[in-house]
Parts: sequence; C-alpha cells; structure tokens
Amino acid sequence: MHHQRSPFFMVALGVLIALALIAIGGVSGGSGMPELTRRFAAQPPAPDDLTLHLPQIEAPQAPPDLLRVVDELHNRLTGGRVAPALTPTVVGPRIEVHVSDLRRRGEQIMVRGSVRNIGDRAVTIPPGAFTFRDSRGVRYATASSGGAILAPGDATDFEFTVPAPDGRGLMLVVDLPPDPPMEQVLLLEVAGG
Repeated sequence: MHHQRSPFFMVALGVLIALALIAIGGVSGGSGMPELTRRFAAQPPAPDDLTLHLPQIEAPQAPPDLLRVVDELHNRLTGGRVAPALTPTVVGPRIEVHVSDLRRRGEQIMVRGSVRNIGDRAVTIPPGAFTFRDSRGVRYATASSGGAILAPGDATDFEFTVPAPDGRGLMLVVDLPPDPPMEQVLLLEVAGG
C-alpha cells in the first residue's frame, strides 16, 4: 500500500531541510561572514616578553617621511575613517596574512583581513594563533572557540576587535608552530615627539 503525504507535511519537511542547510552554511563560513571573528582582551606584559619587538619609534631618529605616514594613519583612525596597516602583508612558510584595513571605534581597533594557505598541505589555524601587542608591551589575546582549516590555496577572512588605547602602536603576531611567529606592524607609536 502507498501512503500519500499531506501538503502540510511536505512543506514542513522542506522548511526543516532549508533550516538545516542554513545552519550548515553558517557553521562552515558560507554565510558571507568572516570565519575568524573574535574579540580580544588585554593582558599585562609577561616577564618572558623582554625580547619582544614593540611597534614604537623614537621621533628624533625616525625619517620625516615615516613620521608623516604614521601621523596620517593616526589622523584617519581618530577621524573614524578606514586606514591601511603599515605592513599590510606578511608571508610565512605555510600561510600569508593580509590586513586589508583598520578602523577605530572608541577605544577599540577593528582589524579586517584574510589568511591564505600557501603550502601544499592543509593548515589548521587554532583559536589562539592570533595575538596582538601594543607599543607598551600589553598583549591582547582571545580564548574564544573556533578556528579554521584551510586546504592548499584556500583563504578565509578575519575580523578582530582589539581594545587598543588611542595613540599606541599595534602589532599582529601569528603563531603556528613549528613555524616561527610572524610579526606584522599595523600602527606605530611615536615616542619622544
């Protein structure tokens, strides 16, 4: 015997399938939102961070052209406009990190960009792979869940929120052992100016 399904049952089944596909698309990053979206929190400098390169320059020793660029970036950010990173792209053994833009919103810096697998094997980007350092040595980290697995040639967008005070330099550090950490200067603080 063959049972016919009611139109209501078929519509309800279609809605359930559509909701499941939307949920799967949102989990896999197919929703159009950046796959790596995190908020960072400040942590005081650790005693073992003494060898850290800080995103800071001394005004009397800095070239005038560099001081003009740093001043222009600072003015763009404090005016609420988008600004480029001083070092927009860094390339490591397995990944390339590109920061497309920075934007200040109050006491926070929004950092947007992408990470691309340039190797020949899949790369796992764990949640703690991205950290930030400011020109006073403060570390900004996150323990949020999530991450990404990138096949060779694949890329994913990121959007990070960093509570960096105005006027401080900012550096993005990407740590994917066994590769050495990748340091990317986003903003510089001008000291002694």
